[in-house]
Amino acid sequence: MTENLRLTTDTDREAFYQLYQYAFNNHDTPTRRTFFMDRYQHGWIYGLHDHDQLVSGLYSLPMKVNFHGVTYPMNGIGDVMSAPEYSGRGGAGKLLTAALNEMADNHIPLSYLAPFSYAYYRKFGYEQVFNHTQQKIAAKDLPVIKPHDFSGSITRYGNEGLALVNDFYATQPINQRGGVIREDWWLHYLTLKHDWSVAIYRNANQQIEGYLIYDRQATTFAIQEWSFSTPAAFERLANFITKHGTTFETFSYEAPSDEHGLDLLANPYSLNVQTTPYMMARIVLLHDFLKRYPFINDLVPIRLAVTDTTLTLNQGIWELSVTNGQVTCNRVTDALDGHSDLQASIQQLTKALFGTRSLTSAWQHHQITGDLAEIQRLDASLVQTKPTLIDYF
Repeated sequence: MTENLRLTTDTDREAFYQLYQYAFNNHDTPTRRTFFMDRYQHGWIYGLHDHDQLVSGLYSLPMKVNFHGVTYPMNGIGDVMSAPEYSGRGGAGKLLTAALNEMADNHIPLSYLAPFSYAYYRKFGYEQVFNHTQQKIAAKDLPVIKPHDFSGSITRYGNEGLALVNDFYATQPINQRGGVIREDWWLHYLTLKHDWSVAIYRNANQQIEGYLIYDRQATTFAIQEWSFSTPAAFERLANFITKHGTTFETFSYEAPSDEHGLDLLANPYSLNVQTTPYMMARIVLLHDFLKRYPFINDLVPIRLAVTDTTLTLNQGIWELSVTNGQVTCNRVTDALDGHSDLQASIQQLTKALFGTRSLTSAWQHHQITGDLAEIQRLDASLVQTKPTLIDYF
């Protein structure tokens, strides 16, 4: 009989919260308790007990993501924790494996998480696919922005602005490369957790064409999101930012990819840019993910030998083809010693399918093996842009 590791009672909820505070050195405040409990009610919560005491826990948060126009269910893993006296005894790994198996049972093809250790989560099939870019500039180095179009207007809001820009957020191509589809409950959680400001640019017809989400810190104007669809929206929002130049010493922007705007500046040296690794992703159900994958070209049959020691339903040799946009994907055998055109772990395949690193590059770095011509042929059918993710859980 499979052990039930799900936490469902009020007592469980409070025990999970207390372990969360201790494990992450947080302190109980009304604000923290409110946003924590709000998120908790939406998750699949797992825990491990020893002598009736909760010693390990994590949550699996059901969400949806937009991957190049395809909506995939995705569960976000968070609050992976163990009491210090229980650390290193495999409790967190046991819970993560249980969470992954329940995702598979419920046809959840993807999972994301923010790692405390990349090496640790790679043991469970996750791989680093998302990057962020930390950009900073001193107030004295802000460029002069002179908008050409003043027909539109900017309106400032508090957290209530998040809901107002959500439709616009969803239509932006950068948020359709694996980004979270922000449902109402998630927006509500964000308003409970953060004290953000929102500036919305509307054109003369009162249509939203761009927005900023920012945090006014002691000496830093910290931009969380910056999105625009027209030159007017870019110029007006950029001008809005620079108008804070006498109030803040530093301006920062955490961009959701490794793209930057150094070439747009008269003095690129004035902008400090640092690319940092962000979230990891995992393909939970390879068949389900491939069956709806947005291939950009047709593909004659190719055989992939996939290794996945955590979720063995993915392991084996798969035959994949795409004809007139219709995907055929079947596992030929669960063994790995038959004929295949390329051989890859689930992690390396995740990177390629997400657009993080091409299969050809992975082959050159000896991350995968196989026939180079076949590898390049599959590469030509996969998405060519790197994934992006703003949200954190």
